[in-house]
Amino acid sequence: MPTPELELPRAVPFLRWAGGKSKIARLLGEIVPPSTLYSRYIEPFLGSGAIFFHVRPSRALLADANTHLINCFAQVARDPRAVSHLLKGYLLRHSRDYYYHIRKLGLAEGTPIQRAARFIYINKAAFNGIFRVNRSGQFNVPFGPSQSGPAIPSEERLVAASRVLKRARLRAAPFEATCDSAGPGDFIYLDPPYPPLARSANFTHYTSDRFGMADQRRVADAFRELDSRGCLIMLSNADQPQIRDLYRGYCFTRLEVTRWLGSNGRRFRVHEIVVTNYDPPRKPVPRA
Repeated sequence: MPTPELELPRAVPFLRWAGGKSKIARLLGEIVPPSTLYSRYIEPFLGSGAIFFHVRPSRALLADANTHLINCFAQVARDPRAVSHLLKGYLLRHSRDYYYHIRKLGLAEGTPIQRAARFIYINKAAFNGIFRVNRSGQFNVPFGPSQSGPAIPSEERLVAASRVLKRARLRAAPFEATCDSAGPGDFIYLDPPYPPLARSANFTHYTSDRFGMADQRRVADAFRELDSRGCLIMLSNADQPQIRDLYRGYCFTRLEVTRWLGSNGRRFRVHEIVVTNYDPPRKPVPRA
């Protein structure tokens, strides 16, 4: 029997994402300007959508260059119960061999709903929730063994996410095309892939095109252009000298966060910066 609407859980991210903001969404939420100061929320690097789900704006444009990701969000918004039904079938068959069978099928085969369910299953069953593709655009992350199996989101969780996603327009597009549509009255949250801390890091292999320092400069150019149009902007990035140099003259907030880094899955405490073109409403205070 479907869960009554009033009993649905709070909408939260249903995907794992390298560099995702789920664990620091509350801290970042304290830097987001009050909703009374903007009429539309825009996120050009959607990822898991952690800040969107935390803020839950009444009007939003959510975009990403990863077409598989956007299709997944679109299908969860449209028919979360159908996606959940397919995921339950994946969970019944789950094994190392089955994972590699599904990975070999790729993410482009089948109906939009089938592709969305496959995307979530691979995301949950892959090592460390990494989304990485080779230069041919083929997903190539190895199996991530787990004693309890993949943490497939429940039907109730997908239905809760769907209710919030229905308020948003979803778009598969490069970040610059999304930023081009912004103007006064918009708040834009930019969360580009970070510069890798090590040569072995895979976090920039997000699409078949790699995200390098030239791309970081493009993001900084977009930030300044949005500022000139009267938009409110918040950006997350690694706290590195070359990144700080790109945003001289703006407000910086430094956060210490835990990240999974390297192929051994070890945790590290690292520093990130949040750049804004406004004074944050209040400085975030970490709580235990």
